[in-house]
Amino acid sequence: MASDIMEIPEDLDFIEVLGSAPEPTEYDPDVWRVETPVGDAGELVALSFDIGARSVRLTRESMGKCDIEIYREQVDRILLYSREGERGIVVEVNVPGFKCEFRVVVSPGFRLVDPMLYLGR
Repeated sequence: MASDIMEIPEDLDFIEVLGSAPEPTEYDPDVWRVETPVGDAGELVALSFDIGARSVRLTRESMGKCDIEIYREQVDRILLYSREGERGIVVEVNVPGFKCEFRVVVSPGFRLVDPMLYLGR
């Protein structure tokens, strides 16, 4: 069953996996943001979240331009992981009647796994 408040990792977990702790944003103190560089190609992944509103926005900037932006509501929790040379973020979403997660690898390189996105071929 979904909680009323989204679960997030401790600051030390953010520092260990992403290299920095979340900080409140200038425009809204309820929204927290953490950024992490990806590889040596000048890419930057930013995770913003509002715990009370249970929302998450994830962006990737490449060469100074945002090329990926994902927004989710009804987020149950954010998880961070570091194993087998890979570090990343998992966002668990629980909309009534539908549960899913998206996973973002930030090291050694960027990779996004999101069952809600479909790229036709």
